[in-house]
Amino acid sequence: MSDLLRPLAVATAGMTVLAAAVWGAYGLTGLQEGGSSGEAVTLYDPRDARQVAGTADDVFAGTVVRRSGERDVYGVFSDLYAVRVGHVFKGQLRGTVAVSYEQGHEPLAKGSSYVFATGQVPDGQSHAVLLETTLTPITGLTAPARAPSLDSAPASVPAMSTVSAPAGRTVAQYWTWAVRHEIDVSPR
Repeated sequence: MSDLLRPLAVATAGMTVLAAAVWGAYGLTGLQEGGSSGEAVTLYDPRDARQVAGTADDVFAGTVVRRSGERDVYGVFSDLYAVRVGHVFKGQLRGTVAVSYEQGHEPLAKGSSYVFATGQVPDGQSHAVLLETTLTPITGLTAPARAPSLDSAPASVPAMSTVSAPAGRTVAQYWTWAVRHEIDVSPR
């Protein structure tokens, strides 16, 4: 190989490796067609309540008081709600708290109750529903627990073991169990 072609070949090989690495990272983050900005940071399986509980700062049943606006939390556009905290499964929340929920989901209904798994927003004044979790109204803590849907996570989330509510468990029993058996998947 000539002295002129050798550096060109090495540079071409290097660019090929770099391009492959960038393309691989792009594919792993879920930012290709249909992805959202939050998908790149989700380390837990949103279908596994134990992983959701382990990732959340707070897990509680609450009732939506009102929609109070919109916000942008690090590029994730969210609706902001005032939520009255009912039963606390994890954390110390009390009273009415501000909760943001990623836009693109069905809006939360005023007067409806949900189990919220949230993380504290850096402003310290509000909480955000964990990305890629889908809130489903509950009729009460003694209602039968529903297993998470296999379709509740986007295609970019790998199919891990879906942990469903054992038969006969109520919403309260299921989330108490999930918090007691939480799995923290965050890197330390």
